[in-house]
Amino acid sequence: MTWIIIILIALVLLLLYGIFVEPHLMRVRTIDYDRGQGLKIAQFTDTHFTWHTTARRLKKFTKNIEENQPDIILFTGDLFDKVSWAKERDLTAYIEVLSELTAPLGKFAIFGNHDFEDNNSHFVREILEKSGFTIVNNRSEVLSKSHNASYAQPTGKICISGIDDMREGVPDFAIYPQEADFSLLMVHEPDSLIQLEQLKAFDLIIAGHSHGGQIRIGNFRLHNKGSKYFDKGKYEINEKTSLYVNSGIGLTFLPIRIGVVPEIVYYEI
Repeated sequence: MTWIIIILIALVLLLLYGIFVEPHLMRVRTIDYDRGQGLKIAQFTDTHFTWHTTARRLKKFTKNIEENQPDIILFTGDLFDKVSWAKERDLTAYIEVLSELTAPLGKFAIFGNHDFEDNNSHFVREILEKSGFTIVNNRSEVLSKSHNASYAQPTGKICISGIDDMREGVPDFAIYPQEADFSLLMVHEPDSLIQLEQLKAFDLIIAGHSHGGQIRIGNFRLHNKGSKYFDKGKYEINEKTSLYVNSGIGLTFLPIRIGVVPEIVYYEI
């Protein structure tokens, strides 16, 4: 009986930690890909704004981005947990906190599966564009890095490409980057890579969606359709192409995180 009580107390404490502590933490990862481009890129993803994850929760992340002064900021989808919820709210605070993010070479975004309502993503597009983001679903942007870079004064071009959400959107899996010195592809679901035959055309692919499992204890994790094969961290896909799956910031399904602290990732390329 004593052991049962101890186990029950431990489970309650773990649950309380998962609800009230870990979702409010922040992990900052910096990954050096050493590609000689002299650029710092910030990625955040899966904010899932809703009643338990407000604009205020993003403040420490925006402050960290401001302190690190990245050259480019990228968002890989799932702005709100439910678009129907967002439509009924005053979103001024959300637009303000997203607008505070600045980068000399621009802010870019793609959609996730939660960014749609009735097969329509116009609402989230409008919020992101009001916040200063350029949407790169199924297209590419070539940026000149001959000016405004934060260090090393690099020269040349970087191509930022993105595909629409694999589950709710109409993704162009045949997308190729435009000619540049470095090519980066944004996807929401990391398992999108299985549909991409031209992986070697990209130097770096970044994704979100999985939340790293959101609840991850030992070998156990919650499974999310779209992140069965790639679910957390760095993967070397081939001799040229790397993938990083960002564990994201917000919560979905359950307002709990255990073993997967919300993260922001910086790529030094």
